Amino acid sequence: MTVDSIFKDKQTIKNDINEERSNELQIEPIPLTALYTPQADNYRLSEVGFIVIEDGWDEQSLLNLQQQVGCTLFALQTTDKHIDRFEVIDGIIICKADEVEQVISVFESVLSDRDKVGIDVNDIKRSCGSEKTAKFIQARVTGVADSGQVRHAVNKLLNQIPEGLSIEYMMLDIESDHTLSLDEFFSITTAVESRIADDSEVFYSDRMIDKPDHCWMGVIYVAG
Repeated sequence: MTVDSIFKDKQTIKNDINEERSNELQIEPIPLTALYTPQADNYRLSEVGFIVIEDGWDEQSLLNLQQQVGCTLFALQTTDKHIDRFEVIDGIIICKADEVEQVISVFESVLSDRDKVGIDVNDIKRSCGSEKTAKFIQARVTGVADSGQVRHAVNKLLNQIPEGLSIEYMMLDIESDHTLSLDEFFSITTAVESRIADDSEVFYSDRMIDKPDHCWMGVIYVAG
């Protein structure tokens, strides 16, 4: 075997390996969401990313993050500490320090249902503070009969929104121990529509989990 043939064989093997790796990258799913911290050396790619303002991000660290991930990026404000609206931030969501994971779960649920609800990234940006700061609220109901569980949860949730606010955008995630019936879903949409303007946009998502007598709802909303 000549030196040229050995080189060609090695090059062929190398090309095959690179092609296989390329195919793996193409079929490997990108996570829907990711929570980034400024201390990380490398960041995994995702469709939507989150930072917590209190973690100590500055403009340069945010620019470095955006260069690595290139995704829609939201800042979570868990205290009174604010952040300048750097161009890399697509929106700000106010929540409590122990609600970060719940906020992310709303996004994961809505993103996984995007084909069903017809939502795209621009819808998400508008619904989550691209123009005005968004707010997260949640309600949990347990130990209530199925017939009243959903209705009680949505009323408990909407009662947290001050009267008189004009709701422009809303993302509502529903987590229940059973598949919602049409009557239950209708009761949710009726309650929500009684609190929003006619031209408001609302995106719903629901999922079933194995927790008996359980109903949880989380909402991200933008008010006028």
